[in-house]
Amino acid sequence: MKRPLIFLCLAFCGVLLMFVPDKNYQREISDKILRFHVIANSDSFQDQQLKIQVRDAILDFLREPLAQCESREECEAAVLENLSGIEAAALACVRQQGYDYSVDAALTNQYFPEKTYGDMTFPRGFYQSLTVDIGSGRGRNWWCVLFPSLCFTDAVTADVGEESRETLENTLTPQTYETLLEGAHVQIRFKIWEIIDHLFLK
Repeated sequence: MKRPLIFLCLAFCGVLLMFVPDKNYQREISDKILRFHVIANSDSFQDQQLKIQVRDAILDFLREPLAQCESREECEAAVLENLSGIEAAALACVRQQGYDYSVDAALTNQYFPEKTYGDMTFPRGFYQSLTVDIGSGRGRNWWCVLFPSLCFTDAVTADVGEESRETLENTLTPQTYETLLEGAHVQIRFKIWEIIDHLFLK
């Protein structure tokens, strides 16, 4: 008589165990991509507009240096080699718009929230990033993926171009790539069946 009750309890527990975080999922993705993070001086309308203009100036500057990069490591090396040029391009944009803000560009390891680019959702977690602070760096930020070059496809919506999509697909495991497309935070595991099998096959 106890077996049906046990079965129901296990079924209920199984629902709770359906979604188990896959720690390797975010780590595998973060090992393969380089993000781009621009932080405005403030949340004022003018500073937010300036942030977008600085973003465009940096992306335009980086288009040629990053054109031949085939891995995150190559992209990082190109960014490091051009950090002074990145800051100069951003600072020139700031001055052209009539502001005297400083600009600081660096490669950092930062926490990013979940973000969707087209039909791909990147999980929250720590990522290597080209980070650019404008002035006090206290305003709302903007980000995209610098490698593969989602930024160059569409800097506003960051829709994933075919070339970038192929790069991701070729560098990630099939399971991780599919999860990226599904926009899942977790990997589904049917633990309940393992428990039931263990119970009834004793």
